[in-house]
Amino acid sequence: MRYVLFSALVSAVVSAGTTVAMNKFVFSKELVDVPQVMNLPLATARSLVESKGLLLLVSEEKEDGKVVPGTIVGQRPLDGSKVAKGESLAVVVSKPLSAVRVPDLVGKPVADAKARLESAKLAMGKLTEVADEKAAPGQIVAQIPLPGAEVAVGYAMDLSVSAGPPKLPVPNVVGRGMAKAKDELQKAGFTVGAVKTKSDDDRSDGIILEQVPAAGQPAPKGSAVELVLNRT
Repeated sequence: MRYVLFSALVSAVVSAGTTVAMNKFVFSKELVDVPQVMNLPLATARSLVESKGLLLLVSEEKEDGKVVPGTIVGQRPLDGSKVAKGESLAVVVSKPLSAVRVPDLVGKPVADAKARLESAKLAMGKLTEVADEKAAPGQIVAQIPLPGAEVAVGYAMDLSVSAGPPKLPVPNVVGRGMAKAKDELQKAGFTVGAVKTKSDDDRSDGIILEQVPAAGQPAPKGSAVELVLNRT
């Protein structure tokens, strides 16, 4: 019985001594302030961290198109925290954005082009309307970069969109005969549309009394001009 009590007492003393020793060891470690390494190049950050007696650990590489690759974009613990010398500072380092291939958008309506860009992880940049005799209004007629080119994820592509045929001034055919009016319209890039008749005894029979669009008004090339023909 005495032996058991003695052994228990010795164990308690040893345990207490060990705890005191460990606490003394822990609290004897020098604490240092964690430095600010955000937005620093990795090499610069490593030198700064090691100068404080800490270790720098790259915990993650993250795509980021807003900073130069190799820049610190995250850290734990945060700057100003106190840690023991020899501890690690985990950082997140930026890497280049993944490259994607540019899809072919020519001939597609704007809505379809936008959907294809989003599917390819790209964005729509500047839209410019241009006159085009062949493409329907709203169709893509040109793109930059060209199909197949490799660009970074999120790149904004500039597109040219058809505004339809170019607009030209309509010639004045009022007062002309039908044959002459048709000839002048065709030479100017237009066609004769609906022809109505109207009676005006003060004007010669068979001449054009009115036209729509009016003379000088811009109209799409190839469009029809409606005429009113005098019949007395």
